[in-house]
Amino acid sequence: MFTIKVHTSSHLQANQVFAVNSSLINNSKSSWDMEHGADMFTYEVYDRKGKLIQQEVKERFVNAIGYATILNPNDSYSYDEGEHVFPKYNELSLQEGRYEIISKAKFRIKKEGKDFEFEIESKPFKIDVY
Repeated sequence: MFTIKVHTSSHLQANQVFAVNSSLINNSKSSWDMEHGADMFTYEVYDRKGKLIQQEVKERFVNAIGYATILNPNDSYSYDEGEHVFPKYNELSLQEGRYEIISKAKFRIKKEGKDFEFEIESKPFKIDVY
C-alpha cells in the first residue's frame, strides 16, 4: 500500500554533513487522510558488514507538533522536519566507505473514524562516501 523512496546527492564527501531525503509513496488506488509528527522519517545507516553506524548526536530536540495531509493515489509526500527537529534526522556525516541507509516512516491514517498506525521502512539504499 505504501513504500518509501530514498534519495541523496551522488557526490558525498567524508566527514561532511549531507542530507538524505525520503518520500512516502501511496501505491494504492485510494486517497488517505494522513497525520504525522515532526519526526515522521528517521534513518538507520549500516556499513558494508551490516553494522549499525551511530550518528554523533548527544541530544535531539523534537517539537511535539502534528501535521495532516491527504495522500492521493500514486502521489508522494515528503517532509524535511523544518525547524521542529534539531539536529535533523536526515542530516548525516560519515567516514569514507560504502553504506546502506534504511529510512523509516511513522504515520497515522484516518479512515471511517478510526486511526490506523503505520511504521514502515524502505529497502536499503546504497551510497558511497569519498
